Amino acid sequence: MTIAILGEAIIDFIPNTAGTYRACLGGSPYNVTLGLARQGESVSYLSPFSDDSLGERLHANLREAGAQTPLARRSRYPTSIALIATDANGEPTYRLYRDGIADDDISFAEIKAHLPSDLTLLHTGSLALTPNQLPKVRELLQLMNDRSIPVSLDLNIRLCATLDTTAYLHGVRALLPFADIVKASNTDLVPLQLAADAEQAAQVALQEMGSGMLILTQGKKETVLLAAGCSIKQATAHVAKVQDTVGAGDSFYAAFLAYLSRNQLCRLAVIRDPIGAAGPATVQAALAFANAAAAINVSRVGCSPATREEVEQFMARQTGA
Repeated sequence: MTIAILGEAIIDFIPNTAGTYRACLGGSPYNVTLGLARQGESVSYLSPFSDDSLGERLHANLREAGAQTPLARRSRYPTSIALIATDANGEPTYRLYRDGIADDDISFAEIKAHLPSDLTLLHTGSLALTPNQLPKVRELLQLMNDRSIPVSLDLNIRLCATLDTTAYLHGVRALLPFADIVKASNTDLVPLQLAADAEQAAQVALQEMGSGMLILTQGKKETVLLAAGCSIKQATAHVAKVQDTVGAGDSFYAAFLAYLSRNQLCRLAVIRDPIGAAGPATVQAALAFANAAAAINVSRVGCSPATREEVEQFMARQTGA
């Protein structure tokens, strides 16, 4: 069974101590694809790559990890780039260059034609939720709902991605009823203005979804999974030194989806009632595995998702097993 992913592939330029920049492959959906592939899951990346050298590197990296890239053509538009600045805690801010870029160069018809025949879940989000891409994304999510295929959204709000932030936020909120799993950070929920408190805002978002599960990440604070009538919390994992937090949420989410996939939990019956269908211990284990993957990522520069073996070894060291 295959997870399909739609969304941006970007080159992140991250400053180093020499005053220059290190180029890292990135983009939230791209990172999740890479993370799932490194976890050994079957994953298909649907968005096009540029025919420039950066696009070729992005494509080769996914293929080397074992991901499927079914769209054979290359876009003549350039690869998108992001300039990243990090503060003393390794927290990033972004300046995005997104006009006329390759990963947006695809129609709904072309997306539909390249969906895997054994599709078990569709994941999208991040910059694919900006106003210019919203119509085809909404059409795709409606198709998934019609086919009873679970939909995953990572909000990953980037207000710097558009000049029309009102339309952007309205569009993101309008997609919540199409989603079965939503991942959001506490900072994602602030601009949506759902409630003053992050957990309360997450509860409002879950209500607007109608059913399913919402995963709230809060940096160093505990991770919270919300579903109908339940809230499960899991402490984050600790590392000795944080390099930066670029892609930590993506590594977390890739590991979470991988855990669901290999345990046959990517089913609507489970997603809509995770406690009743899978049990609290299973949900807790999925969150712990994902938090460990995020901890490994922050110990590295840029987004570098861990393999399943690396996560399991990290967790064994943490518990002294």
